[in-house]
Amino acid sequence: MTGERALVAALKAGDAAAYEEVLRRFEVKIYSLARGLTHNEHDAEDAVQETFLSVFRNIARFKGQSSLSTWIYRIAVNAALMILRRDRHVRKQVPIEDYMPDFDDTGHRVAVLPDWHPAADEVLFNKEMAGLLRGFIAELAPEYRTVFLLRDQEGLDNEEVAMILHLSVAAVKSRLHRARIYLRERVKRHVYGGA
Repeated sequence: MTGERALVAALKAGDAAAYEEVLRRFEVKIYSLARGLTHNEHDAEDAVQETFLSVFRNIARFKGQSSLSTWIYRIAVNAALMILRRDRHVRKQVPIEDYMPDFDDTGHRVAVLPDWHPAADEVLFNKEMAGLLRGFIAELAPEYRTVFLLRDQEGLDNEEVAMILHLSVAAVKSRLHRARIYLRERVKRHVYGGA
């Protein structure tokens, strides 16, 4: 924490080395997140540029109520979502409800899932499946995709994601669970037929 406080103080003082350090620490992560949200290199680059411009312009307003990384991720998510909103292209989104499991009146799952983990692990190493998985992630609505990318790609914990997205931890867990079920079902249907 002392290192982060010193970095923030140096940023607020306009230290060029501190700006370079922030870019070194976060540029690749923010690009990866933005690319996952926008599905387009150009849009991701725009989001990264907007993120760091906003960080550097507004560092004086950073009060330290969250970590610096949480604040930067929040700015990045907002920048990427703004690009998605202004994007005139209609992006294909599949209703997540179409992939939720069915339950009987007693609350038990209607269909038993085959054990797809070994097959999926083998297939995920294959470029085709990796591309398909990226496509399945792209089909998620932004509210599910954002949570999934922050948790499972960026490795943030539920509390950090909740702070970034201004959600409750319960909402983050719910969205993450639904996104994972959707992705599992898409992979399962592709591997076992009926994609």
